[in-house]
Amino acid sequence: MNTKHPPIRAIEEASLNAWPARQQLVDDGWLIRFNDGYTRRANSVNPIYASGTDETALEKRLEKWENFYAERGRPAIFKITPLVQPPHLDSLLADRGYRYEAPTGVRIRSLADLLALAGALPDGHGVVESTLSDAWLENYTTFSATPPETLAPMRAILENIAPACCFVTQSVGGVPVASGLGVREGALFGLYDIVTSPEQRGKGYGVHLLHSLLAWARESGASYAYLAVMDDNAPARRLYDKWGFVEVYKYWYRVG
Repeated sequence: MNTKHPPIRAIEEASLNAWPARQQLVDDGWLIRFNDGYTRRANSVNPIYASGTDETALEKRLEKWENFYAERGRPAIFKITPLVQPPHLDSLLADRGYRYEAPTGVRIRSLADLLALAGALPDGHGVVESTLSDAWLENYTTFSATPPETLAPMRAILENIAPACCFVTQSVGGVPVASGLGVREGALFGLYDIVTSPEQRGKGYGVHLLHSLLAWARESGASYAYLAVMDDNAPARRLYDKWGFVEVYKYWYRVG
């Protein structure tokens, strides 16, 4: 494992800012986020800062946020990272019956060197936009088969990202084939919503998309790109290995 990478806290904070929830509360080091159920990331408790809660008060605190989500018709979800506070929270949630879900690896890549491309795409073209467009959103939702009921909360997230954004659509012969989003905050550039049209996968279009994203990031002053890939996504993990992304830590969710 490459030990030269930004602190985990810096990556987690950047990822929180890159994916804003509709509602967010702070409770003694815990960040409580709610976004109408769209994505675990935006609908979970992030216990990443030191807390003064003792064991007696912790039970009431858990009940408080379990009730918060229940009142909104959602299960309580906790994101468990190496920063989790208190450190035994994961085992405590497991004892309360919380399910273990979505183990994910966070990967980092230096932007000192860009991805090597095998060659230019015949009649290939990448469109780079700084704000969300209807065309980008339509392409992404089509490629990813996004359920219609999640479109509104998804759009709300994408329209309310505060750091600098890079929405890229890769086309070949005038036909969109892949899309992706990058968010830069300081030296860190986060990659989100990377997807290729199901009919066009395996043709190398994704690497051209990623090249455009990383080129924009480096030109904008970023030094590192980060992304999260679930453990059960073996094809993506192999690609990110090939493209020089090194796993630096894991996280998972506990779902009540």
